[in-house]
Order: sequence, then C-alpha cells, then structure tokens
Amino acid sequence: MGGFSLRSLTFMLIIVLLIWSSNVEICSARRVGRHWRKNRRASDSLFKKKGKNHGSNHHNSNGGKSKQKVPSPPPLPPRGSGSKKAPPVTPPEKGVDKSPPSTVFNVLHFGAKGDGRSDDTKAFQATWATACKVEASTINVPSGYIFLVGPISFSGPYCQHNIVFQLDGKIVAPTSSKAWGSGLLQWLEFTKLVGITIKGSGTIDGSGAVWWQDSPYDDPIDDESKLIVPINRTVTEKPPIPLRGSLGGKMPSIKPTALRFYGSFNATVTGITIQNSPQCHLKFDNCVGVSVYNFSVSSPGDSPNTDGIHLQNSKDVLIRSSNLACGDDCVSIQTGCTNVYIHNVNCGPGHGISIGGLGKDNTKACVSNITVRDINMHNTMNGVRIKTWQVLCKECNFQTFKFLKSNFQL
Repeated sequence: MGGFSLRSLTFMLIIVLLIWSSNVEICSARRVGRHWRKNRRASDSLFKKKGKNHGSNHHNSNGGKSKQKVPSPPPLPPRGSGSKKAPPVTPPEKGVDKSPPSTVFNVLHFGAKGDGRSDDTKAFQATWATACKVEASTINVPSGYIFLVGPISFSGPYCQHNIVFQLDGKIVAPTSSKAWGSGLLQWLEFTKLVGITIKGSGTIDGSGAVWWQDSPYDDPIDDESKLIVPINRTVTEKPPIPLRGSLGGKMPSIKPTALRFYGSFNATVTGITIQNSPQCHLKFDNCVGVSVYNFSVSSPGDSPNTDGIHLQNSKDVLIRSSNLACGDDCVSIQTGCTNVYIHNVNCGPGHGISIGGLGKDNTKACVSNITVRDINMHNTMNGVRIKTWQVLCKECNFQTFKFLKSNFQL
C-alpha cells in the first residue's frame, strides 16, 4: 500500500512538471512570437509520447479549447518594386455640359470669341468638322454670347447621324456687303443629314434691315406687292431710301434665307427664335420627316418676302405650337409637298397660310394631303389661300386640303 502511494506520488510529480513546462512554453511563445510554432510542435510530440491523459490535461489547462494555427499576414511589397500607381482623377471643368465630354463640342473651345464683333465663322466650321465624325454628338453654342457668323454650310452626307445643334446663345449675320459677295440663297444651311436637331433657347438674327431697305417692293419671285391691301397699316406708301452695308456698298439683290435644310431626313427645330431674316426665316427643301414646334419667328409686318416657314418638295411635315410674325406668309407650301399637318399656330402679322404660287411658266405642280387646324390669325392680309400663276391651272393637282377650327382677326 505504501509502495502504491509512492508510485502515485511520483506519477503526480511528473504530471505537475509537465503542466509547469507547458505553461513556461506558452509564456515564452507570447514573448518571442515566431518561436511559438517550434515549441508547440515539440510539446505536441511530447504529449503524443506521454499518452492521451497528458494531452487532455494540457487542453484543460487552456480552457478546454484547442489552439488553431493562425496564418501569418502576407509580407508588404518593398518600396520601388514596380507597383502601378492609380491614375490621378481630373476634376470636371466648371460650366461644361454634363453629357460625356467626348460627344459635346463647345464652339468656344474651337476659337469662337462670342463678342459680337469678331468673325466666328471658322470656329463654327472647326466645331462642325469634329462633331460630324461622332454619332449623336452635340454642338454647344452657349448662352451669354453673341456670335458673328458669315454664310456657312453644315453639310453631310458622310456625317454621323443624330447630331444636335444646341443653340442657347445668339448668332447674328454680318451687315457688310463684302461678306455676301454677289449674293447667296441661304445664310445658315444644313444639308444631306439624318436626324439633325436644332434646339435651345437661343436666337438667330439675320440683320435684315440692311436688306429690306435695299429691296424693291415688287418681288420678282411672288409679285405680291400688287395684291397688298394695307389693312394693318404696316406698308408705307413710299419705300424708304436704300440703306447701305456697315462697311460700305449696297447689299446684293439676292437675299438669303436665314436657316435652310436641304435633302435631310428627320429634321427637327424646336425652342429657338429666328428674327429679322433678309428673306425666308426657315426653309425645308427636299426633306422627309420634318418636325417644328415651340418655335418663334419675329420680323416686322412690312419686311418684304420674309416668310415664316417655307416648304418645298418635302413630305411628312408637322408644324405645331409656334408663333409666327413676319412680313409675308406665316407658312408657305410649294410644289412637291405632301402629308403636311399644321395646328395650334399663332399667325400674324403676315399674309396668312398659303399654298403656292404654283404652276409658274406652265409647269406642273402637285400638292397633297394638307391639313391646317386650330390656327389663330391676327393682323394678317389673308387667312388661307391657294395661289396659282395661271387663271386656270390645268396641270395643278390639289388633293385633300383641309382647313378646320381657326380664328381670324383682320
């Protein structure tokens, strides 16, 4: 019995020594850090040799939970190891359109001054040359500037589709006779484009006064002076003395249209104002799919041959919700036009809404499917009329002309 007690005591001393050595290893692991794994492997091998009881006692000394292997964090890359730096972020410029910068082209960035005196024609040409190559691009003519622009053509047919001409500033025509040479039929022209849109809150000013007073009242194109009855008292009995250009010289006898579209598809004009055009304010020639709305024309009632909107050889035309004040027809519809729908338009002063003149020099003229409704006419020479050059135009073909629900105040 005494020998058994001696063996038991010896065995207990061995266990105490093992537990004490285990605590010493744990403490040293906390101090030296990296050597903890070596000491742990040594103690584990020792526990395996001593048996299961020793291992259970070791775990109990740590609260009954086994220590899991903790992976060391990956080493930091050394400095100068060739790691790529993130590119710096460039803050957006103030006042630039929020649209993607690759598709918005501001005329000021192409050299336009916008002071109303410097010639900005080349800057507009350069802007168009760049925007023409980008589909759904926008040319930005910003507000707060006056751009002096000479005769210019924004032309295709190799331009991308759906270009927007955002006009919020003011474009004025030159008053020097030198800028016009022997005479041009248009000032601002958009030709052979698809999906072209002109929109904004800006103004196109044709500086028409220097042209009107150089022009006789017997217009060779329409010869309407013989028919004018001065109901609105805007036609003077004696034409004024001709006014010369600002740099000397009489203006050419051929007067330009302010804004003309030729050979284009899906052309839209909205929001802008055209004023004081030398001749027609807005013209569509050989176009398909025309939309004009929230548009304004503003010229004196005695300005000669200043049609508001002129249509020729065009089809699928919608004109609505616009104010047209001019010295000739608010809307004139010439030969080759079909599917024209005009509604909710204020017309006056002016000569009303006209089809023709048609059949000049015994030519054939065809106009079809014209609808005019909900028009307010005030201070106009006529309401709606059809004009032909012959008393009986045998070759003229009129189909489906409707005029509905309109008011007249002559």
